[in-house]
Amino acid sequence: MVTFLLNESKYYDIETMSCVLQVPKVKIQRELKKMNTDFVKYKNLHLHNELTLLNLMELILIEKLYKVDGRF
Repeated sequence: MVTFLLNESKYYDIETMSCVLQVPKVKIQRELKKMNTDFVKYKNLHLHNELTLLNLMELILIEKLYKVDGRF
C-alpha cells in the first residue's frame, strides 16, 4: 500500500485503491474516467486524492449491496 503526502493531503495510486477496494484495476480506471477527477502525476503514477477514494468506496459499496439484495 502506497500513500503519498502532498500539502497535507493523502494521495493514492490505482494499485493501492485496487487493494483497498478489492476490485480489479480496470473497474477503478473506468469509474475514475466517468468521475473526471483531478490527479497528480508523479514519476509514472497517477495519484488521486483521498476524497476520490472515498467516493469510489461509496459507489462500489452501493453496487455490491444492490447485487446482494436487489432492492436498492
